[in-house]
Amino acid sequence: MSSDPKPKRLVVIGNGMAGVAAVEEVLKLDPTVAVTIFGDEPHVNYNRILLSDVVAGKRAAKDIVLNPREWYEQNRIDLRAGARVASIDPEGKTVTDASGAVTPFDRLLIAVGGSPFIPPMQGADKAGVLCFRTLEDCERILDLAQKSRRAVVIGGGLLGLEAARGLINHGLSVTVVHLMDRLMELQLDDLGAALLKREMERMGIEFLLNTTATEILGNGKVEGIRLKSGEDMPADLVLVCTGVRPNLELARAAGLAAHRGLIVNDRLQTSHPDIFAVGDVVEHRGKVYGFIDPIREQVRVAADAMVGPGALRYEGSVCATVLKVAGVELMSAGQFLGGPGYEKLVFIDSTKGVYKKVVLQRGRLVGMILLGTKKNGQELFNLIKSGREVTDRMAEIQSMVNEQVAAKDRIVISGTAMADTDQVCNCNSVSKGTIVKAIREKDCKTVADVARCTKASTGCGSCASLVDTIIKETLGGRPAPPAPQRFDVPREYPRVLPVEKIKQEGLSLDWEKIRQQGAFALSEDDYYRLKTYGVCSQKHAGFFMMRIRIPGGKVTAKQLMALAEVADLHGRGWGHLTTRQDIELHWVKVDEVPAIWDRLERVGITTRSSCGHTMRNVAACPHSHICPCAKVDAHAWAKAISDHFVQRSDYINSKMPNRLNIYFAGGPDCGGEAQINDIAFVPVRKEAEPGFEAWVGGSLGKRAMLGFKIRDFVTPSEVLAVCQTIFEIHMKHGIRTKEKSRLKHLIEDWGREKFTAEFEKVFAEKKAMPENRAFQIPLAITPKKPALPSFFERILYAFSPLPRMGERVRVRGSQSFPPGCHPQSEPGYVRVELDVTLGEIEGWQIREAAEICRRYGNGEACFTKDQDIEFHYVRAAKLPLLIEHLKRARLKLKDRSKNLRVTACVGTEFCVLAVTNSQGAARDIIKKFSPIDPAKAALLEGLLISISGCPNSCTKQQLADIGLVGSMSAVGEEKRYSYTMVACGRIGQGGQGDAKVELAQPVARKVTEDMVVPTLDSLLDVILLNRTSGETVRDTIGRLGFAAVEKMIEQRLIDKMPKSEKRVGLVPEVVEAS
Repeated sequence: MSSDPKPKRLVVIGNGMAGVAAVEEVLKLDPTVAVTIFGDEPHVNYNRILLSDVVAGKRAAKDIVLNPREWYEQNRIDLRAGARVASIDPEGKTVTDASGAVTPFDRLLIAVGGSPFIPPMQGADKAGVLCFRTLEDCERILDLAQKSRRAVVIGGGLLGLEAARGLINHGLSVTVVHLMDRLMELQLDDLGAALLKREMERMGIEFLLNTTATEILGNGKVEGIRLKSGEDMPADLVLVCTGVRPNLELARAAGLAAHRGLIVNDRLQTSHPDIFAVGDVVEHRGKVYGFIDPIREQVRVAADAMVGPGALRYEGSVCATVLKVAGVELMSAGQFLGGPGYEKLVFIDSTKGVYKKVVLQRGRLVGMILLGTKKNGQELFNLIKSGREVTDRMAEIQSMVNEQVAAKDRIVISGTAMADTDQVCNCNSVSKGTIVKAIREKDCKTVADVARCTKASTGCGSCASLVDTIIKETLGGRPAPPAPQRFDVPREYPRVLPVEKIKQEGLSLDWEKIRQQGAFALSEDDYYRLKTYGVCSQKHAGFFMMRIRIPGGKVTAKQLMALAEVADLHGRGWGHLTTRQDIELHWVKVDEVPAIWDRLERVGITTRSSCGHTMRNVAACPHSHICPCAKVDAHAWAKAISDHFVQRSDYINSKMPNRLNIYFAGGPDCGGEAQINDIAFVPVRKEAEPGFEAWVGGSLGKRAMLGFKIRDFVTPSEVLAVCQTIFEIHMKHGIRTKEKSRLKHLIEDWGREKFTAEFEKVFAEKKAMPENRAFQIPLAITPKKPALPSFFERILYAFSPLPRMGERVRVRGSQSFPPGCHPQSEPGYVRVELDVTLGEIEGWQIREAAEICRRYGNGEACFTKDQDIEFHYVRAAKLPLLIEHLKRARLKLKDRSKNLRVTACVGTEFCVLAVTNSQGAARDIIKKFSPIDPAKAALLEGLLISISGCPNSCTKQQLADIGLVGSMSAVGEEKRYSYTMVACGRIGQGGQGDAKVELAQPVARKVTEDMVVPTLDSLLDVILLNRTSGETVRDTIGRLGFAAVEKMIEQRLIDKMPKSEKRVGLVPEVVEAS
């Protein structure tokens, strides 16, 4: 028992949630007690649970204050903020702070919480290594986030995941490194952790499991981390979220009993009778909690023991974990793993990202996991805490878990089913009865009203919907006044939009309002309207992707400089080259879009109509003006047609059922591309007259269809009329249902004969229009090229050895060039190909590319369909200087004969349509797949692997040697996001537009993301075991047959399935197991 039954002086060490909550309870019991509170931080008490909202930008620091300074003054509390206690004298009953001041006490409450645990790592003291525990930590994180591009979060627990999502909101690329084999292993089972990981990957967060950092790299400042595997990972910011350890220094120095925490009895009394403890610092019955849930129970008991009758006892707490990550709802409590003797009810729907699990033992509910929803979470948690038998409520519990129960059979769960003593707000221990009393006696009509009166919903906020239900039921159906709609952060991309209705209403936007208010100015429908301006939503609320049109992929040095500038200022310092020869920026803020337009327009570039149901970037053969077989400069045609229709986009875009892709070939060698575009032109001659073949109706996508030649010959002056004709037919007759809105489906529906007849009728009208008769572009190829080399340069070109970047290739005579450098038909000039891995290029590298093409070439560059860059008319004599410049710019030459070529869309990291992480799969192949067997490695030489994160075929995987396309598929009895692997696609050369196009066929299906590399490895195994001498990969698969290869791969994969992780079932179902 305490030595003084009537204490007059209470000293509290800790001005956090636990310490202040205890003071509130003490003042209820005895308002005469003189209270002194010491706090290390210079702040009043704030809600530590909401620090993740501060990092995410959803709330300001002032918004999470729980007790303002006025509260301390009104209650005559002596607050010593920023004053650290240096020592405790239990016998003298005093505390001494860092300034040397001594404060006596009758009762002492220790509520010092815990400190972040920093695992042993070399260099952990470098600038840029931060923890996430206090408001000061948040301020440091937010400041550094504005200056950083890449962040690594060490720790995949609750705090680490909240921090990772917060950093994503600030435009950082985030990777979470976690020691265990699953996320949140203390709160989730294997299945729940796998589904959570997938949902967070869809936000753009990457994960590395079963590893940790051993060293922080950098010279005084963070530049990266080194993993235990030895792999280095770049980073500008490292956030350590590996848990907390109770602060025991003061207690141990004072001689108080401590083990894992400060040991307390059931009265929250330490080994000294007048010293008590609550919160994260305590160890009760051998358990340390580290959660907010026990605090309210602990502080009531501690207050009763210190100033009350001392009748209450603390018997431990059942805790619930609530994850506050935008887009992911999670609640976990109790014995969620189950085991022998337990019963489980499980519901899974991976299409909605929902997983529910409740665990029962001897008729009692003992654990639960709710992922993707927290509906009924508080009711289930109350049943767990109560320990009551639930046998008579099983139908109700099944209804809570099973979302497939028919509406007529579903039991409606409501506040009326709860007892007044049942807890509603777990964070603040607010019961249903307390809320009902506030509604009836204090006229509370909204959740905000109840929050002010009872603090319910002011913690994590997960109980707000239940509070709202109780309000409505208590008011007897009387409607509460509507609260104004408000978004703490900009809304995320809406899943479904009424696109045709939006088009009819108009596609204009109030850009002045957007400039002032940013994404908050946008309605849901505006998210489609943005597309017609070249701005698309990305996975991170408040940030957007901007696609910049580059007709034919041809850019000047000035345009490259402008692209570098906008990438640095508005795109987090990098850009993404696409397979349609344009460039995308990510992390763009919508209020900055007009400024980007101003900069781009000064150099003749636009973003207009590059997304949505529009005419997309007009593509062209990248070296049509320098290829020996070229007949026209396709770039000139691409730009002319692009400019014409972009200028008329206000009229066109509202009437298009879906997008149209246009392509210009420069000669017969690239004519096969015509068959995969909606509209395409291949140059030909008819009795010496130059002109084009006209092709129509090609498209890849979920259901690939090859186009057909609608005209053997059109004159240059008729090209525009052909395009106008197809546009008019598409706008007037195109199918408006989403699944069949591409032009190919109209042709399939009508048949080629009917479509051609309609084409000829409209074409006759269009080509007679005066503006079309005047439309011509010179067919002569007149490229811009630098002056011919001098006599001295020609001598140097002939005899100087060139530096190697890879293996040298003999071209003619004694002259040889590094891979990626190809002699042009004009003597002394070279075409140079750069290998831009996955199309990812930094702003400063774009700037260097501008300087390279200006200094060594003709001041122009071309973006290619392989997501690479080409320079033309490079003086061969200047190749040594150019190659040295490339090294400084960290750019590399493309070796088509040796290097594995991989293209990939941005995938789930950014795209709202993607279902798989295509960039992650590509990086796995590039970084991790290096076969030891030389014969296997040789098979990969020169192969093209294309990866698309959804069936839209952004990387044209059907035309690759090996392709991967993401989709939802059934894996056994499970439904998962996975890939189909296809092989042997290609476009033949020669034959004008009639060049043979072979679409890749499936060789493996239902390839989950963790099995991409093993499946590719198995494919190579099959080839090696079955090929005959001289056969290529294509030859062997063609001889064996696709179906046979697929079966062989399946057999080989049996031994390559992961053994350490359970395969996860993600199909809507209800399973009952004992």
